[in-house]
Amino acid sequence: MTDHRSALDTVQAQLDAFNAHDLDAFVATYAEDAVITGVAPEPIVGRDAIRAFYRPRLANPELSCVIDTHVLFGARWVVAQEQVVNAGVATETIATFDVQDGVIARASMLKA
Repeated sequence: MTDHRSALDTVQAQLDAFNAHDLDAFVATYAEDAVITGVAPEPIVGRDAIRAFYRPRLANPELSCVIDTHVLFGARWVVAQEQVVNAGVATETIATFDVQDGVIARASMLKA
């Protein structure tokens, strides 16, 4: 089934789930075979691996993220300047999201 939400709506849903510490909703914004790079030494591949990686992180009530600004390229690419906050310490991050059929197929994070 194809989801018709926009790339920006998908990224916002991912952010909302992250900030709500809702692991199921967060993982659901990613494709079954999604790839995330830049948050671990090796790429995180697939929803099961995404769930395992983010479970302890989203259990941390002091973790949150704010998108300072974002740009949509075409219909599927979102580039976001984020502040990831953990225990009151913010880390600037540039995140790129490739959104296809309403889910994130690929995400890449570059931390300052």
